[in-house]
Amino acid sequence: MKKIILSVIIALFLQVGTSFASFGVSPLKFEYDLNNFNVIQDKIKIINQSDSPITLYSSTEDFIAGDDSWNPKFIRPEDQVNAGYTLSNWIRVEDRNITLAPRESREINFSIQIPRNAEPGWHYAAIFFAPWIAQNAQVAVVQRLWVLVLVNVPGDVIIQWEVKNFDIGLKQNETFTPQNNFSQLPITFQTLFKNDGNVHLKPNGKITLLDENKNILKNVWKKSLMSPSGTFLWETLVDYIPINESLGNVLSKSERKFENIWEWFWYTVLNPDGTRSVLFKDINTYYKETAQSQAQFLMFWESIKTRTVNKKITALFELSYTGKDAEVKDFNEEKEFFITYEEQYIGLNTFLLVVLAIVFAGIWYYVVKILPQERLKKEEELRKKILEEIEKNK
Repeated sequence: MKKIILSVIIALFLQVGTSFASFGVSPLKFEYDLNNFNVIQDKIKIINQSDSPITLYSSTEDFIAGDDSWNPKFIRPEDQVNAGYTLSNWIRVEDRNITLAPRESREINFSIQIPRNAEPGWHYAAIFFAPWIAQNAQVAVVQRLWVLVLVNVPGDVIIQWEVKNFDIGLKQNETFTPQNNFSQLPITFQTLFKNDGNVHLKPNGKITLLDENKNILKNVWKKSLMSPSGTFLWETLVDYIPINESLGNVLSKSERKFENIWEWFWYTVLNPDGTRSVLFKDINTYYKETAQSQAQFLMFWESIKTRTVNKKITALFELSYTGKDAEVKDFNEEKEFFITYEEQYIGLNTFLLVVLAIVFAGIWYYVVKILPQERLKKEEELRKKILEEIEKNK
């Protein structure tokens, strides 16, 4: 079986409070993609960061995705309902109780024995270390840190997944309400991915927004560019909204919800010191500036006007993941929604047209009505004059 590339986002799980932590553990994660059932043996380094001795107690628990937002849920071995999916029961820590002198560090051995009847696929557990102190004649846990352990048991790989829904709506007070008419930003896009297989998947994709003329809305998202070492370089603007940009996993037999909030249209400005800042504009300003950019090409009979519009926007949803044998699976969907806002547009200059109409009407009236009458009057006067001259000369 080819190696399945995986990466679990450690930040979702770590609860290390550096301001109060009196000890540390490393590494934070072990991953084993097995080809056989040999015993796994490895070491965890524990460091006493305080100036006092410390006694730590170790334990193991399985973990799963606790909800579709992927908050972790730890399961004690005795509470695991499916022994075939356990991992914590197969882990043995060499020293259950460890006492460290001030500033001492020590490597703790652990082993994993995978039984032959274990379910194929990925199994997840954590090894905990916790200092216990006596409080009122009782022992209490005041802090615990853990190391994640991920083991892929050899066997048939089952990839079974679906996008349960792709919704557009508003999220207020942690409550998401689907809808397709909005009067302002932000708008939340929600994707629910279900993984029924025995391997965890890493879906990612994007949402592209089109207006009614099929033009892509520009600069709807900003993303950070990082160096290979993880150093922040700068922010860049893109014409799409990424889905699962951090490449988080969807664990086997679980669902995960990805949410993206479209807040603004972004743009960059050059600062006096040569650096760039990323600022935002709302949808009214976005279309106002679009109209203003066209104003320099206005004809004399045109002007900038304002109207309330209900603009149709199409969200193109694209999601993919790499499956067995590096085969890429794709999912695509389109959804329409509407945004009501004040839009500036190029229209006719009504005042100027009225003035021109009056002027042209006046010219027409003078040419058609007044001028012929004046001509007739002059001709009549000339005729009378001629007759008078004839009478005089008789």
